[in-house]
Amino acid sequence: MGPLIAGLVVLAVLLLLAAAYSRAKPRDLVKGMRFSGGVLLGLVTIALTVTGRVGLAFLAAAGAWALLLGTTPPWLRPPGMGGAGGSRDVPTGRRGTMSRGEALNVLGLQDGATEADIRAAHRRLIVQIHPDKGGTSYLAAKINEAKDVLLRR
Repeated sequence: MGPLIAGLVVLAVLLLLAAAYSRAKPRDLVKGMRFSGGVLLGLVTIALTVTGRVGLAFLAAAGAWALLLGTTPPWLRPPGMGGAGGSRDVPTGRRGTMSRGEALNVLGLQDGATEADIRAAHRRLIVQIHPDKGGTSYLAAKINEAKDVLLRR
């Protein structure tokens, strides 16, 4: 009888969420889905920790962190990445300008790409990873820098 009641409660919550999401704007829907996913992964993290599966709990916690905060969790950042006090996911290590080869790699282009190719690749990538779409400002900055390097700005 207990699992039946729990199932009915979960079903009721899902129906309430579906009703709320059906009236939401697309941008609010994305935010709500990220929040819901983060909370769900947080609960999974707790369950995995309680059952002794700590390794999997860290992975679930990383997913929850990424969904809720939009950044890479500190325990998964490579050395030299900025801490919580800086901007989102901006490395504090190497500074300077990007080389032409790096810029081509970032935009996924070959040497000899035309200005139109550069602009098209930039637009395609920036639409996918823009911070407003759930990406990070670091990636958007790198894509913008690559375009600027290739267009000699």
